[in-house]
Amino acid sequence: MKFLKNICLVFLLFIGLNASAQTYRFETSGVSMSIKNSKGKWSPYSDFKEAKIVVTLDTNKDRIVVYSEVVQLYTILGYDDPKSNEEGSVDTFQCANGDGEKCVLAIRTIKGSDVKQLYIYEDSRVLIYNMKYVK
Repeated sequence: MKFLKNICLVFLLFIGLNASAQTYRFETSGVSMSIKNSKGKWSPYSDFKEAKIVVTLDTNKDRIVVYSEVVQLYTILGYDDPKSNEEGSVDTFQCANGDGEKCVLAIRTIKGSDVKQLYIYEDSRVLIYNMKYVK
């Protein structure tokens, strides 16, 4: 009986350590943008343009990096509770960009599809990247 308890303890520790901190890698296929004008109105989202870049979510270092032509580094300040509905799920992160300005990033998973979307909400623009998880 003691042997079985020890095996269960080791198994739970192994799962807990692996689940608590991970790095996720994504590859994007396209990007769209909306910009806020001087009157505070948002433009319509642009058509998606091809964008083959890498995005990483590193929970060990609390950061999200978008390896575009100009690398975008976001420090995760807080993790919001995941939200789910009949269309899919959204994981939201309270962040600061490379200039220290607060912003919100969200990864949306669409039910029944392997396509995910990264939303980057900043004061004057919103970027949406279509992406897939890669190992």
